[in-house]
Amino acid sequence: MKRRDCLRLALRQARGTLLRSVLCVLSVAAGVCSMLLIVCTVAFGSAQVRDGLDALGLSGLTVYLEKAGGGAAFSAEQADALEQGLPTVSRAMAIKAGSGQFRTGHVQGSAVFFGVDEKLGEVMQLRLLHGSLFRAQQVDAAERVAVIDSTLAKKLFRRENVIGKQVRLVIGGEEQIYEIIGVISSQASLLAGIAGPFIPNMIYVPYSCLAGAQEQADQIFVQCVAEADTAAAGQQLERFLRERQQVGGEIAVRSLSGALDTADELVGIVTLAFFAIASIAFVVAMLGVCSSLLAAADERKPDIGVFLAIGAQPQDILRIFLYQSMALCLLGGLIGSAFGGGLLWLLMQRVPALSAMELGRAALLFPLAAMLGGTVCGLLPALRASRLDPVDTM
Repeated sequence: MKRRDCLRLALRQARGTLLRSVLCVLSVAAGVCSMLLIVCTVAFGSAQVRDGLDALGLSGLTVYLEKAGGGAAFSAEQADALEQGLPTVSRAMAIKAGSGQFRTGHVQGSAVFFGVDEKLGEVMQLRLLHGSLFRAQQVDAAERVAVIDSTLAKKLFRRENVIGKQVRLVIGGEEQIYEIIGVISSQASLLAGIAGPFIPNMIYVPYSCLAGAQEQADQIFVQCVAEADTAAAGQQLERFLRERQQVGGEIAVRSLSGALDTADELVGIVTLAFFAIASIAFVVAMLGVCSSLLAAADERKPDIGVFLAIGAQPQDILRIFLYQSMALCLLGGLIGSAFGGGLLWLLMQRVPALSAMELGRAALLFPLAAMLGGTVCGLLPALRASRLDPVDTM
């Protein structure tokens, strides 16, 4: 029997049990639609989380005091000593943090201030959108200049490029006017989406505006040379500060990039978990098609016996059932992809950021996956039907 004849008989058999075939198609469509929605949405969410983590600009090592003690102060001078005294250290920058308020016009709010120096762009992987970062002269002279992210810029002035604009900052209870010299990519958008108004804005100012060179620093961010082992470099940092610089207290060294890698792994685990949930709906739909074809094989035993008696081969019966299963699943996959793609398209009109998803590729892939699943789930009914004895069936 020719393959096109087998296909024609498979379609005729599907039409003969129209209600059952429609239910099979709808179950596959529902499974594919739910899988498409979940996978695309989770993929977009994972990409946003990873972009948010990257936007924080954290990498390398951070050094801080877990418990203060006697000895030399943990200060900006120690950061300079690390650069000069350790060959594994490429750049080191002291960080002084503080909290306060910002205000411009009718807009005000809370903020976390980070005192940094001219090595900000080298130590933290920030993406500069407009203007420039701090220069050494500005840090030494304690100039009242600031670097903010694009989210805060839009909040204050309703646009992104706000170079030259002034903002009032309340630091240490004193209100001061700062000029904005740089705008970086948004750092707080991811956290703000999770915790809303509880996440303050981050504003960078010269280190000397918050502390002197010999005053206590909160942390020292360290970038190591490319070939350095971060674990060994961390031990060298701790030993150097304790023995050579006589820094008192309990010194702690943490890997910032390692923490971000851990967060990225958690995102991957969550993605796999949601993908597994979506796969359950797809597998249930495939099992429904398999059970329907098993019932059809039992009901059509007399017809199968006639086909075998007039010369049809077992592989012809096998093809008929496989073609029927593949056709039902392919049709269900196309309907489910079209419906799910339509829902995602409507969602993209309200959330422009969703346009980054490769919707076309996903909509094409899932019908093919449904057809492949139809081949697998139709194999058992096809084998069972092809092995029937024509005398017994008649």
